[in-house]
Amino acid sequence: MSPDSSELGPQSQEMAEPKARKACINCRRQKMKCRIDNGNVCRRCQRSGVPCIFVPRANAAQVILPAPVTNPASVEFNKDVLRRLKIIEDYLGLPRADDHATSDSVTSRGDAPGDEELPEDSRALRSLWDAVACLERITPTASVDPVIWRKSTIKHLWLTFHDAMPGLHFLPKRQTFSSPRPLLLASILCCSSSRGAPEMSELAPYYLTVLFNAIGQLSIPNSEIGRPADDPHSEEWAFQTVLGLVLAGLLMEANVPETGVWISIAYRLILEHCPPHIDEKSRDWRKLFTGVQIVDLEHASLHLSCPVIPLEPPLPMLQVSHRDQLYRLSRMMHTGLTHFTGRGLPTIWSCFTGYPPETSLSTFPFTAIDAAVLRDWARQLDEWLVEFSKAEEDTEEDRGLVFRQYVLHRLVVLSIYHPARGCNLYSNSITPEEQYELLLSARATLKLHLNDNSIWSNWDLVMITWAALIVIQGIEGGASEPDDLRNIRIHLDKLRLTNEPKPSLRDKLIARLEQSIQGVQTPSPSALNDPMGLAMSRSLDYSWQIFDQASLEPLGLVQPMELNGG
Repeated sequence: MSPDSSELGPQSQEMAEPKARKACINCRRQKMKCRIDNGNVCRRCQRSGVPCIFVPRANAAQVILPAPVTNPASVEFNKDVLRRLKIIEDYLGLPRADDHATSDSVTSRGDAPGDEELPEDSRALRSLWDAVACLERITPTASVDPVIWRKSTIKHLWLTFHDAMPGLHFLPKRQTFSSPRPLLLASILCCSSSRGAPEMSELAPYYLTVLFNAIGQLSIPNSEIGRPADDPHSEEWAFQTVLGLVLAGLLMEANVPETGVWISIAYRLILEHCPPHIDEKSRDWRKLFTGVQIVDLEHASLHLSCPVIPLEPPLPMLQVSHRDQLYRLSRMMHTGLTHFTGRGLPTIWSCFTGYPPETSLSTFPFTAIDAAVLRDWARQLDEWLVEFSKAEEDTEEDRGLVFRQYVLHRLVVLSIYHPARGCNLYSNSITPEEQYELLLSARATLKLHLNDNSIWSNWDLVMITWAALIVIQGIEGGASEPDDLRNIRIHLDKLRLTNEPKPSLRDKLIARLEQSIQGVQTPSPSALNDPMGLAMSRSLDYSWQIFDQASLEPLGLVQPMELNGG
């Protein structure tokens, strides 16, 4: 009889033969014999590359966990997945969770007490900090609060902008930049702080200063913002810099007269840095050129100045199809505005900076050629709406954008001579037909802001406010509709939703609108029962009107039978 193992010494216990194990979980599940040659992994689990786990005996303390099985194919697959994930993170500018940093400031000058420690950024965000450091170096220290250089603040603004990027209709594909250039970054920080969270409102004026300094650096020889032509990355730098100028123009047009100068700089950069060959891997320079052209035309329409950007690009690689939606719209605007510039006509923007005096038509004569230009402009705009609002492949959002552009540009056409009348809807030089068509178009423009929260560019806001001023005059003249005052107040409320540095464009629009709305009373029931729009619709000669009034049916502003004299 063998002695009890408890009576053996330590050395004898080590030499004792171990008890037989049961089968591992995998072999037991398959009801197969479990064989172990050496170590803790059976043959079947070794071949399958899966963990080999044994259920402990009743008197065992814990599960016997084998050493991990190294499968070369599995390891390579995991490495490949991680490599691809890193490429995606770098492209999107996302931080990796396993990184750690020790400081929240970009440079020593940006240190501020109380900064919390942040996770260290990925390689893409390190490129972001390079651009931030450049902006910090070129910005006078005394002109900004050092807190704007905190990594936590900049990272928040950067990611917020990409999460809620404002729509750029000339660039339908969302643009992302893992390595932003300084001027584009300055525009993004300015946009995100002024149009974003309320807690960032105090920083918005400082980021505006940073943006102005960055744009000014483009005119300084050998500045850090600029790039020499022989730089291997000059094409990417130029594309991002032009896009930054376009974004700045959309944010500042009307409120900053120098927007026209920025447009000229952007155009020059495109001509000098656009690659000779553009393929599917290149940046979309054609769309970028269209964006610069749009900002230029919007600037020209507010100030009745001559467009800087030519209708046809001088470089063949920038040519777009003549059937392109934005090209067609730009061609109409370019042709029409060029005809009316250089005459000294009062402008739409002049009605916000003061009250232009009403002038006689002898001062600014309206000729038969002028009438023909406006009618042709209107005809092309109507045809444009019909063609591009019914494309089957477009989404509802696309069609809504087309309709918005139509309504806004329609108001531009009808407003060419309105400032010369002192912005007076009841001027002696305006006919009842013109009154009706202008008021109808203004109501349509005002209604754009009711359900469309994507409206953010200065030009859109100016034109909608311009429409509200015309509608107010309609109310004062007894030609109101029940929802007019409500729609004006909705527009006012949306103008107030901003953190822009003061005095901002929105402040100017609000002040002008509130000044006009003071003293306006709700129309009497008799006026509501027979507003000018309905009374006139039964008696006017619609052959004079330059637009197809049925185009505004989606807004419920017109009744086709009445407009046709039925």
